[in-house]
Amino acid sequence: MWNINGFKARSVSIQRLAEVKEDIEKLKRQGLPDKHLAEVYLQFDYDVTASLPGVQSLLIIAIPQPMTRATFSWRNKVYTGDIPPTYIGKTDDARVKDTLTTIIGPDFKLVRVSLPVKTLAVKSGLAQYGKNNITYVPGFGSYHRLVAFATDRSWQEDSWSESKMMKICETCNKCRENCPTHCIPTDRFLLHVENCLTWHNEREDDLVSWIKPEWHHMLIGCMRCQLVCPVNRDQLNRIVPGVAFSEEETARLLQKSPWDTLSDETRRKLTEIAMDDSYEVLARNLEVLIKAQDLR
Repeated sequence: MWNINGFKARSVSIQRLAEVKEDIEKLKRQGLPDKHLAEVYLQFDYDVTASLPGVQSLLIIAIPQPMTRATFSWRNKVYTGDIPPTYIGKTDDARVKDTLTTIIGPDFKLVRVSLPVKTLAVKSGLAQYGKNNITYVPGFGSYHRLVAFATDRSWQEDSWSESKMMKICETCNKCRENCPTHCIPTDRFLLHVENCLTWHNEREDDLVSWIKPEWHHMLIGCMRCQLVCPVNRDQLNRIVPGVAFSEEETARLLQKSPWDTLSDETRRKLTEIAMDDSYEVLARNLEVLIKAQDLR
């Protein structure tokens, strides 16, 4: 495993990609998850040679990432809106690419690719799965983001192995017990994604009636299974302060004001916390988050 400028990486031969693709296609054939969910979560571009002729290797990178805490002033109260580690970090991606470009040398090329990074991370030995299907990296826990690059340089390192779950998970059920939607099963490894709170609050559809307001604790996504994980014990204080929205800005967001009618400053703040890509669900999520915090 490489430790480079604060992030960790593993390299594997491009020949391994066929096995990864088959693993994903096998899940699809089994209907795990169902077709609609597979179309959202299991769509990848396996034709790496189209992006980089002569590709030899894949580099899988784990970038440490904290949670970010934005605040919203509303009706003389201040509400917190936390964003999980996986949503923010476009600037880090550029920094990682610049570092890798320096490492592979001027005679080789490097391109970002859309591949099953969780499978690649686990099979390469960069990470291990938790019982919650989330990847854990030594020193980072689950507070990281995974990205993949293809290069036409070959590497000797190739520590390919079968996917592994962390040994601590064998006797621990904290994530399962703390999941309010019961999406972590006992009879199979793959989550019941259709029950996952993240699946529901990332979509533009109305939230289903069985989701209770008090379950919401993130501006988007969910961290309930990760916050109780013993492997994340040293990561829980990794929360960085984010932007603050004024009472007037919060009102405009709750009113679902069109993006192009927001002030430049409000749009900048939303972009900083990666909610520009999820603006269509922001008003709904913020409303239920405020309700949840009032209930608590």
